[in-house]
Amino acid sequence: MSVTTPLSPKPVAAAQPAAGRHIGDGLTGGLRVFLAAPFVQFIDPADGVVGPQWRQRLSALREALLDAGHAVFNAHHNEGWGEWGLPPQECVPSDFRAMQCADLVLAYPGTPPSTGVALELGWASALRKPVALLLDPGTTYSPMISALGEISPVLQLPFDGSWTAQCLDDTVRTALDWAAGLGVRPGPWSAPELDPALAYHRHPADRPGTPAAEPAEPADAETVVPA
Repeated sequence: MSVTTPLSPKPVAAAQPAAGRHIGDGLTGGLRVFLAAPFVQFIDPADGVVGPQWRQRLSALREALLDAGHAVFNAHHNEGWGEWGLPPQECVPSDFRAMQCADLVLAYPGTPPSTGVALELGWASALRKPVALLLDPGTTYSPMISALGEISPVLQLPFDGSWTAQCLDDTVRTALDWAAGLGVRPGPWSAPELDPALAYHRHPADRPGTPAAEPAEPADAETVVPA
């Protein structure tokens, strides 16, 4: 019989970096971060791709990790948010390979909790990967998620659901500083040259041999960003 348990997230104060510090400065070099989140439940049945709201939210979380200098695996981005989804025979091995090479897992199980994310968390615990869990307060989680810390290092991060820039910044900063405190360092598969084979991505400036960007030319007209 399946039993579910309401999980009370352990409050963790966001680490405040000293002046001049960047997110995750306690880490040496860029990590490989596996970013897990629900896929199927975020797809808009009207067009078969992840809806605009969730695409924007997950993109912002992914960008926060990239901005911190880390390589990120995210199936949503890799599969064009559903536009060119891989068949199961390809996406499952790709996901597992990325998990094997991950130094840190950042997972948002969603509400209701995603079975796909639960499977990825099972992989992570079996491989003894450190996991930062973004938890929705009030959501009921399976004991297989709530007791994951009995198997591998887990940080429970209560997520306020606002998905504001400040919320994401605090979440990423806390997760990376926690990983630094554990002594997490880039593993043997950290070479950027392996990114394509492992389906990880990083900012071009963080790739070896990338020339510095030229200063942008002044725009002829004012750029307006839609609200």
